[in-house]
Amino acid sequence: MKRVVVIGGGAAGMSASSRVRRLDETAEITVFEATDMVSHAPCGIPYYIEGLFDDVRLFMTYDPDFFRTKRRINVLTETRVTEVDLKSRVVRAEGRHGIVVAEYDYLIIATGASPKVLDTAKGDRVFYVHHPAEAKELREKLWSLNRIAIIGAGITGLETAEALAAKGKKVYLIHRGPYPLNKYLDEDMGKILAERVSRSVEFRPNESFERTESEGRVVLTDKGKYEVDGTIVAVGIKPNVELFEDYVKLGLTGAIETNHYMRTNLREVYAAGDVAESINLVTGRPDWQPFAPVANKMGFVAGSNIAGHEMRFPGVVGTMITKFENYFIAKTGLTEKEARAYGFRPFATTISSKTRARYYPGAKDIHVRLVMDEATGRILGGQIIGEEEVLGRIDAIAAMIQKGMTAEEAFFVEMGYLPAISRVWDPLIVAIRQLLKAE
Repeated sequence: MKRVVVIGGGAAGMSASSRVRRLDETAEITVFEATDMVSHAPCGIPYYIEGLFDDVRLFMTYDPDFFRTKRRINVLTETRVTEVDLKSRVVRAEGRHGIVVAEYDYLIIATGASPKVLDTAKGDRVFYVHHPAEAKELREKLWSLNRIAIIGAGITGLETAEALAAKGKKVYLIHRGPYPLNKYLDEDMGKILAERVSRSVEFRPNESFERTESEGRVVLTDKGKYEVDGTIVAVGIKPNVELFEDYVKLGLTGAIETNHYMRTNLREVYAAGDVAESINLVTGRPDWQPFAPVANKMGFVAGSNIAGHEMRFPGVVGTMITKFENYFIAKTGLTEKEARAYGFRPFATTISSKTRARYYPGAKDIHVRLVMDEATGRILGGQIIGEEEVLGRIDAIAAMIQKGMTAEEAFFVEMGYLPAISRVWDPLIVAIRQLLKAE
C-alpha cells in the first residue's frame, strides 16, 4: 500500500490526489490544507468583489467532504505543515486537528504561490488579493471604501480595477509599465487596451510606486501623491517554496525544478501547480506559468506517475486570457520582444477585423497579432483583443504553437465558419495570411 502525502489542497493538489485514487484503490492519501477550502479557484476573487456571486462555497469545485466520502482521501483542512523531514519521509502539521504526523512513500508539493509583498506598503488599509478563504473579509473592507489605489496593472490589478469600478469606486490604477499587461502584450496591442481602461479608471502608466503613508491612505509615487481610502498591492506573485528550498532543487525561475514526470531532484518527491517550474515549448528553456489549467494538468501527471501509470507533462506555451469590462485580452507563446530576446528573428503582424459576416448584425471589433520566426516560418506567439470569440481563437493559436506549426501549415487548418460568429476569412486566418507575405 502506497502512502501519499499532498501539501496543498488547491487545483494541483486535489487533481494529483484524485488521480492517485482513480488508479490505485488501495493507496493511503492524506492532503494537508492550511485554509478551510480545497479545489478552490482564486481567479474568481475579482468577480466576487464585484458582487457577481455571494456564496463563497462556489469558489470550490468540490468541498472537503466530497473528497473524504466519495474519493476516500483524508483531507485535513485548517492544518498547516510546519516541518518536512525528507530523510525520514515524515510530515508534521498543526491546526484544528492538533499536531499531526504523517509518514509517506511519495510526497507531492502543491503549495501554490502568494502575492509579492512590498515592505514600503504597510498599514491596515493595505490589501492583497490572494486566497478565496480571505475573499469575504476582503470584500467587506473594500466595499466600505470609496477611493482606492491599485499598484500594478497585471492580471490581478486589472481585474480588480474592473470589479471596483463596477461597484462605483474611484480607482487609481498605478503602473510602472507603459500600458496594462505589458508582460503579455506588444506595444500596439497594449495601446488598444490602455485606451479602453482609461475610460473607466484613472490609469497612471509609467509611474513607479514608492511607499504608502497613513496606514495605506496615502500613496506616494515618483510623479505624485494620492489621498485614498485604501491601497491594493498587485505587483505579481511568487512560488511558495520556503519550506523546501534547502532540500529540493529550485529552478532558474525560483520555482521548484521538475522533470517531465513532475518529479523533483528527489525521486519520491513531486511538485505540481504554481510552485513548480516547467519547460517552455517555444524556447526550450525553464518557464513558470502559474495558471489553473496548467496546475490541474501537472497534478494529473504527478498523480498518474505515483500510481504507476507513466505520463509526461510536455511543457507550456504560456496561454493567458483575462477581461476588462467587455474586452477580452489573450496571449499565448512569445511576444515579439520576448522572441527577439530569446534569439529568434521575429516578424510580427497585427490586423483589425470584425467578428461576424458583414450582413449579420452585432459584429464586434477584434484585433489579432501574430509573431513568426522568419528563419523557420514557425509561429511563435499570438495576442488577441476583442469583445467576442477570443478564447477559441487564442486556443487555436496555442495548439498551433504547441505542434510547432509554420504559418503555411496553420493557414490550412480547417476552421469552422458561421456568419453569426465568424467571417469566411476568419480574422485569425487573415493574420496568418499576412505572415505568409514575409516568407
